[in-house]
Amino acid sequence: MRLSIGLLIATLAAGTQNSPPAGSGEILAQLSNIHLDKKQTYNIRDITLRRDALSIALNRGTIAFLEPIMGKVTGAVFIGSGEVVAIPPDAVEKQQVFKFTGSPVLNEPFQAAFFRFTDGTYEEIMKEYAQHAAEDVSEEEAAQFLPWEQIVRDRSDVMKYRILADFLEPSSEPLFLSDLRGEKTGWFEVLYDPRLVEEVAIVKFHDSGLGSVADLWASFNRRSEVRNPEAVAHENKSAIDVLSYDIDATISDVQLDAQATMRLKAVRAGARVLSFDISRFLRVSSVTLDSGDPVPFYQHDENTLTIILQRATEPGQEITLRLAYSGEAIAKRGSSMFYVGDRGPWYPSPGNQDGATFNLTFHYPAAYTLVATGSELREWDEAGRRHSTWKSDGEFPIAGFNLGDFKIVADEAPPLPIYVCVNSDVGAENLLKDLRATINYFSGLFGPYPYSRLTVSPFPLSYPQTWPALVGLQSESQFLVTELARTHELAHQWFGNQVGWSSYRDQWIAEGFAHYAGAMYMENKYPDATRFREILDEARARLLEQGADGSIWLGHRLASTVTPDGYTQTLPNKGTWVVHMLRMLMREDGAPNPDAGFLKMVREFLEAYRGKLASTWDLKRIAEKYMTSSMDVREDKKLDWFFDEWVFGTGIPTYTLDYQVMPAQSGFVVQGTIKQSEVANHFIMSVPVYADNDFLGRVVIGDEDGTFRFNVKTRPARVVLDPKGTVLAKAVN
Repeated sequence: MRLSIGLLIATLAAGTQNSPPAGSGEILAQLSNIHLDKKQTYNIRDITLRRDALSIALNRGTIAFLEPIMGKVTGAVFIGSGEVVAIPPDAVEKQQVFKFTGSPVLNEPFQAAFFRFTDGTYEEIMKEYAQHAAEDVSEEEAAQFLPWEQIVRDRSDVMKYRILADFLEPSSEPLFLSDLRGEKTGWFEVLYDPRLVEEVAIVKFHDSGLGSVADLWASFNRRSEVRNPEAVAHENKSAIDVLSYDIDATISDVQLDAQATMRLKAVRAGARVLSFDISRFLRVSSVTLDSGDPVPFYQHDENTLTIILQRATEPGQEITLRLAYSGEAIAKRGSSMFYVGDRGPWYPSPGNQDGATFNLTFHYPAAYTLVATGSELREWDEAGRRHSTWKSDGEFPIAGFNLGDFKIVADEAPPLPIYVCVNSDVGAENLLKDLRATINYFSGLFGPYPYSRLTVSPFPLSYPQTWPALVGLQSESQFLVTELARTHELAHQWFGNQVGWSSYRDQWIAEGFAHYAGAMYMENKYPDATRFREILDEARARLLEQGADGSIWLGHRLASTVTPDGYTQTLPNKGTWVVHMLRMLMREDGAPNPDAGFLKMVREFLEAYRGKLASTWDLKRIAEKYMTSSMDVREDKKLDWFFDEWVFGTGIPTYTLDYQVMPAQSGFVVQGTIKQSEVANHFIMSVPVYADNDFLGRVVIGDEDGTFRFNVKTRPARVVLDPKGTVLAKAVN
């Protein structure tokens, strides 16, 4: 997950398992036991710190710096009067700031601040301090900082590995973080970190029973990049690329004991501090190089592992790491179903969608059956346990498994063997037929199924789980009847697995296309039924009920303490409508295949980004190649208008029709006006107009009302807007 706040969450408290390399041990010890420097407390005024879009004014108050680390000051506490201003660069982020603060611009007075930095903040403040008349710090003013000694110690671990990286790695990308106590908002943080893909962030943490929950008020690129978001859509600042995993895992009830060998390639020079996601229920016991030499590591409470290399990386250098870890990372449902679920990654993951090859070996109780991602190479019984090996078909973005007391029913007909894990044979054969029919249908639409086999297994949570070649659906009682959910998850083999998302902002593509593909399957299977229309109507109803949680370009940021269901309700439902509207705009009614242009667009997109990560801009660029004339509403051969309104925007319009029918020389003239409301004035859309059941044409409504004049041969009984439901609207009258 390449989200700005990711590194903040990833650097919570840790415990040391190995001795760090020379130099870093002393740095970490000081970072872990840091104090306020009693010799560096000053009264300051009229000092402004500017970091890209962030402006922090220290109007008047007292500042106490932290003790130097290796001669460098890395933080301070300020008590007094201050103000922070941040102007988000686009409407999406302005809306998010408004959602949490009531204003599209952050402009918040504060009375206290805790700074951490590795840039020139200390020197900048001291230079400004020297240019003002110095005021002595009174005993009362100094006493304000006594409670902060404990606060500083409690927070000393929060950023220490990020700060350590700036000490150990030659980098011109220093950190600036300020934790501010706002007058209205309480504590929140502003961050400028050039090591992150989105360098600027504003975030508020909330304590919960499960740990810390973050509301990301804003996250965006620095000013030099923000004017051209397409150029940075594939920006990757990861220090390493994981090439392959070899994992040997033993499962005993909920206990997982594993050895993982990771082969890495260095992407940039100078990296020494590497971060991986791993379940908080797993404890790493050792990390070694391929040579057997131990590698220092630190494990965090928030699903994160930090590994410190002895030597800085060189671009293209390959490194092999061997890890041993164990813990109760497997959840259990009833007495016979085991799964990892939402307990975090069961192997060390770099935390993004970049693919790697997987070779997996499992050892588990002989009474159970295990299925995993990829192809099963071998299964055997030995020493009272069952064993199996699995290999990925090329690079996978993720790997998983399910274990339980079920048997496998198979349809091994070429070209694709399909396996279903069931507790009984009831309905299994029909399910296999439906799976085969779904895969055949999707293959006809989107191109060949991406993998060498498909396994479908029960998954005992309220949400399904999809990995390459392995689909986990809800418990078996629903497993045989939730047809839309099943087809949605099967479509993820193309949208999400064959083609991943470049960043969290692009995940809507996978969710929107997968859900819409499921709806298309229902439309094809039940052509005389209303199920397809019901799916779209339900999606619209949920969007209207939920309200404007934010742009679907925000991905999982739609879920927050303000809108807990924002992600689950908005992303798939709005994404479904975006795809539907693209299809309808490209549709050529009366042609042998009205959807030919839309399907060519989808197939080209999938083929162009097979095994790659796609961005919203990539989809837009390919969609523009298949524009119809009615889509070119700006006469610029671009779909900026469509993506601005439906992907980046949140508006859902209401349309009102006023028309009249008049006799004409060769029949009748239908003319009228379409008014658009409940959206911004610049909102633009092309809306179809029908006379009875006959399509008259599309009318563009934007800054001005849409006017039309059509000639018809017979007087229509009525003229209507969009009777087939091709436009997402609150109401059409």
